Amino acid sequence: GLRARLNRCDVVVIDAGDRHIDAQPATAVAGPAPDDLAHIIYTSGTTGTPKGVTVTHHNVVQMFDALEIGVRFSPAQVWTQFHSYAFDFSVWEIWGALLHGGRLVVVPETVVRSPEDFHELLIAEGVNVLTQTPSAVAALSPRGLESAALVIGAEPCPVEVVDRWAPGRVMVNVYGPTETTMWVSKSAPLAPGSGAPPIGSPIAWASFFVL
Repeated sequence: GLRARLNRCDVVVIDAGDRHIDAQPATAVAGPAPDDLAHIIYTSGTTGTPKGVTVTHHNVVQMFDALEIGVRFSPAQVWTQFHSYAFDFSVWEIWGALLHGGRLVVVPETVVRSPEDFHELLIAEGVNVLTQTPSAVAALSPRGLESAALVIGAEPCPVEVVDRWAPGRVMVNVYGPTETTMWVSKSAPLAPGSGAPPIGSPIAWASFFVL
């Protein structure tokens, strides 16, 4: 059976249907509190010295409550996890899909390195929410991806990328350091011919101060 296929693997096999399990004492695991640590992202920021940014469960949930990108989160969405979990873009990608019942396509590293293979995967999987840096999406063709909303960030976006990708889709530019749980501002939906995209306005819980 299935268990025999794992005999050569160094794993513990637990049969959830084993009647002996019911005879064991059980203590429910406490669920996470809003202020409990969800993850740590390491960043050098402007200092060049790596530091860990602690992000709570509340921080992550608040990001999705506050950030309106012009596309309603829904179970019908298909997202990609294109970015490494060491990069905070991945938090948006993973939980944007899973918190709202959508489907998450984990992109293999070999595909990440090939714009052509990535383009094929996007079409084959029917991805309709795509998050990319401007330099990465500049290497992609928009052909066949007309139904995909596009979120860009982490770098200044060239005008030509907006002109090529904005027609016929929701495309927004987001900005924010890791310390703020990724993003504190977003642009209005971008339009071709509108010039360099702005970082936009603060999201619901944030404020900007010019010093």
